[in-house]
Amino acid sequence: MAKAKLPDLRMIVCPARQVFALLREPRKRQRYDHPEQLPGFQNLSEDDASRFAQELIDLGLIIRDHGRLTIVDWTIERIVEHLALAGAIQALAASEVAALQGRADFSCLEDINAALKSYETQADNLLQGAFLDYQWHLELVRLSDNRAAFATYAKAIPPAVWIAGANYFQLDEARSSLIEHDRLIAYMKAGDTLRARDAVSFHLEEAAAQIRRAGAARIESYPGISS
Repeated sequence: MAKAKLPDLRMIVCPARQVFALLREPRKRQRYDHPEQLPGFQNLSEDDASRFAQELIDLGLIIRDHGRLTIVDWTIERIVEHLALAGAIQALAASEVAALQGRADFSCLEDINAALKSYETQADNLLQGAFLDYQWHLELVRLSDNRAAFATYAKAIPPAVWIAGANYFQLDEARSSLIEHDRLIAYMKAGDTLRARDAVSFHLEEAAAQIRRAGAARIESYPGISS
């Protein structure tokens, strides 16, 4: 049975300032006829605005509704709800990867984690780090060889969950999550199904708790956006 293939490792083309301007736009239900009307897009060329808007649609940050554009309202509650689902799927996936007992190829997980470590020191890099982290967790599910779990995860958990969460994720927590990645890989390599399952559950529960705390305190991680 052929494995589902992970797309090539990608970075977000749309500048972080535009992405976070959309995330912080209070009028989420407003519809826009043209991409250049989106918050933060007014000074872009028509081509760039259209290209960036399509990328954000693909990421799950914008939807196209009857030809018009609407910003998806990624509230704290919605982010946490999706992280809970992601945690349930990944707990199963991590235990299944561990059960493979050395037959899984961890090189992609390790490469993504190495790339993540290069983004850990600057708040400006939180956007790309969040997207890499999303790809890390997607690869973890793919490694389980559970096609149903992979298809469900890819459909139900868009990159927007991680990207919207990055608006509330602090650098100290981002650094500690990389250590948790290393620990989880070690458990899976050792074939420890229970610790692998519990480690990924704890990892996502902690992320959700951090996002809840930051949201309640109205703390946003990305540098302030000026007009």
